[in-house]
Amino acid sequence: MPLCATCDSVDILKLLLICISQCRDKQKALSDGETYDTRPNNYEGSEVKHHGDIFEIEKSSKDCDLCEVIFQAFKRTNVQDAEVARGLQIIFRASCGKIEVCYNTEAKEGLIKLCGLDVYMDEPDVEELFRVGQIKEDESPPVLKIMEKDPASGRSFEIASRWLKNCVESHSSCRPPTELQKPPKRLIHVGNKTQNPFLVETFPDLQHVEWLSLSYCWGGKGEPSMKLTNDKMDELKNGIPLAKFDATIQGAISVTRALGISYIWIDALCIIQGGNEWSEEASKMNEIYGGSKVTLVIASSESVKDGFLNERDLNYIPVAYSTDLAEDHRAKVFLSPEWDDSEREYNGHWSERGWTMQEGLLPNRLLHYTASQIIWKCCEEQRFERGVTERVEDRISETLTYSDYGDIAFGSGFLWQLPAFLKFKRFKNHLPISLDYPLMSHPDTFRLWYDLVEDFTQRKFTEISDRLVAISGLAKIYSGMIRNPRYVAGLWKEDLIRGLLWHVEGSTLIPRRSADNISDSYPAFPSWSWASVGYEATKNGLKSDDSLPALSEIENVQIVLVDPKDPYGAVKSGSVTISGPLRRLPRLYNKEWASAEASMSKLERHISEIVEKESQGSVAHKYSSPPGGHFSVLRMLGDAGLLHLLVLEATGRNPNGINVYRRGGILKLCGNFNYCAARSV
Repeated sequence: MPLCATCDSVDILKLLLICISQCRDKQKALSDGETYDTRPNNYEGSEVKHHGDIFEIEKSSKDCDLCEVIFQAFKRTNVQDAEVARGLQIIFRASCGKIEVCYNTEAKEGLIKLCGLDVYMDEPDVEELFRVGQIKEDESPPVLKIMEKDPASGRSFEIASRWLKNCVESHSSCRPPTELQKPPKRLIHVGNKTQNPFLVETFPDLQHVEWLSLSYCWGGKGEPSMKLTNDKMDELKNGIPLAKFDATIQGAISVTRALGISYIWIDALCIIQGGNEWSEEASKMNEIYGGSKVTLVIASSESVKDGFLNERDLNYIPVAYSTDLAEDHRAKVFLSPEWDDSEREYNGHWSERGWTMQEGLLPNRLLHYTASQIIWKCCEEQRFERGVTERVEDRISETLTYSDYGDIAFGSGFLWQLPAFLKFKRFKNHLPISLDYPLMSHPDTFRLWYDLVEDFTQRKFTEISDRLVAISGLAKIYSGMIRNPRYVAGLWKEDLIRGLLWHVEGSTLIPRRSADNISDSYPAFPSWSWASVGYEATKNGLKSDDSLPALSEIENVQIVLVDPKDPYGAVKSGSVTISGPLRRLPRLYNKEWASAEASMSKLERHISEIVEKESQGSVAHKYSSPPGGHFSVLRMLGDAGLLHLLVLEATGRNPNGINVYRRGGILKLCGNFNYCAARSV
């Protein structure tokens, strides 16, 4: 549809030039270490009248694409009474390098943003405009690059190939560590248009082999139609036509070819399925993904059969031509609804699966295919196909210029502002170099691990027994970064007093139902490990706090491993022996707790209230009549005004006079609860 007369009268090019000036001034201020005044009224002509109000836009939207975009944005605001917007003049303005559509309230509030509009041009025109305007592509450029509808087009593949080439040639920090560059046991040679893909068995001494690792979702038990088995081995070695593979595998091989990489690692095709080989290879994921040249992430597909090189839904509205770039060249200018910031992340099925977390953190280079665009991520920058670049060096400059941090050294807080990938990649260089530094006693040493666990515990598994195995690659790398403390079923012995004080979000004493299901289906997970809980965020509220002294002591930790050679892998069982101030309780719940006449201690009344609240109406019988005979609470951390306790459920076993408990939850007490200070084990 053509634009309406009002939209056509808005000088988009003039607003765009103001946006470029704003961007240039911001980038210059940042490079000089100065703050930037973001007020748009510092730029003459930055505000332009549009329709009289939203009702005029609604009427015009039937015949004007741009008015339709604005009206749909208004509907998404879910205004209860649209009449409040009647008579409010619509204004287009250039603000912070972007074009915004606003209401003019003619009051103290001034202009209120209704929606944003992104400007798009062809990539060569954008680059020329940036050159003339003396700006660089950053995290919020004034002009974006038009994307291809077909992500399998030559131009789209060329963009991905260019990103990889730039990183390989320019980013020394992104090179896979030498010790990880060991080819996997098997790889798929991707072939070409005249040669079918085929399976290759590699050897440990094979040098200079580069491969791409694939991270994707199977979509359910046995979902891939082509899997490696002993019966299929020879057929795969002889080569199989590309069309016989599932759609996601076909697409992954096509991308690998386009990147100029000869080999791809795909779990279903490179590990013999249905046998014992899986457990052996699962412990090598830090090498398979960490040693790859790049990892291809299929973020948009729920199943291997869905594919990911599907046509995109793009909405570019032509609004103007620019004739200023070069003689005899008319550069097209388009508008589109402001990019939904949620689409810059990977919030699809891939980010919900347990195995994919370490597959997204172990590599130094990742190429994400989402439903809307391709995204590059490495240790130095993140690039988006639509023409956005987020550089680590820019983030550091902004932090030093605009935040309260005096520097970005260990303990400054800077690291925790970064996304998970960059936190993990920069953590080692963030740590103190001196071996004399008391690393094990600083809360920041283990804080990143607790952040990773919080994300990981929300992720789903087809086989819950894989839970600790699926984070073992990260644990192995993390251990090496922090001087190799002892890893114990998802926690660290050197920080175990604090580490045991985790809790499920929204619950400190009563496990969620899914936690019970996991314990029933896989009892090998120790009750004191977060691995035993359900699919909820498991948090540690003390991850950044070392102000309270320890009141208990870890005497011993015993872990029985499935594979004794792999301390980071699956466990058969585990126990912790702790000595500290213990108070025995006959029950955790007394239904009379709310009655002032009921005879019970302040502590028992407090715990009963928590149990009833977290049980959400139905308190399990064991809390008032424990099968093991009693509960106990153990002081872990605290001082005179604050205590953090571990709540324990007796099992009824008492070998050598030592009570054996299951972990029940945690308790935080403020003030005087007349806590018994008797010391026992």
